[in-house]
Amino acid sequence: MESQMTRDTNLIGDLTELEVTRALLRAGRRLLKPLASSERYDIAIDNGDGSLTRVQCKTGVLSAGRIVFRVCSTDGRRPRGVPYVGFVDAFAIFCPQNGKSYLVPLSVVANCRTMSALRAVPALNNQKRGIREAAEFEITNK
Repeated sequence: MESQMTRDTNLIGDLTELEVTRALLRAGRRLLKPLASSERYDIAIDNGDGSLTRVQCKTGVLSAGRIVFRVCSTDGRRPRGVPYVGFVDAFAIFCPQNGKSYLVPLSVVANCRTMSALRAVPALNNQKRGIREAAEFEITNK
């Protein structure tokens, strides 16, 4: 009997959250972690002014020069997905292929239903309009 390799999505999510947390801490951000895993957000950023930014971490996949990521939560009961609007303020994306993390405000991707993308390399046709450049959202050290 052949052994089957199954994708451990929990492990992938944990590693993504770890990488995003490392990037945000290196950038000098103060982070909070919910005690319960039932929240729709993974971490919160303390903005230092009494406000918080609720962040949902997602794993991005580099494909055709774009980092593609989900902007909704899907499972077997809800294959069309459940949007995060009203529950998170931003998405933090870790792309394993380039080792970079990105912080994207929800308002930037609010019109996307299930998937969104950040342009990692310039479009072949040099299109700029309607493009979300990954570099604009990259989490960098202070």
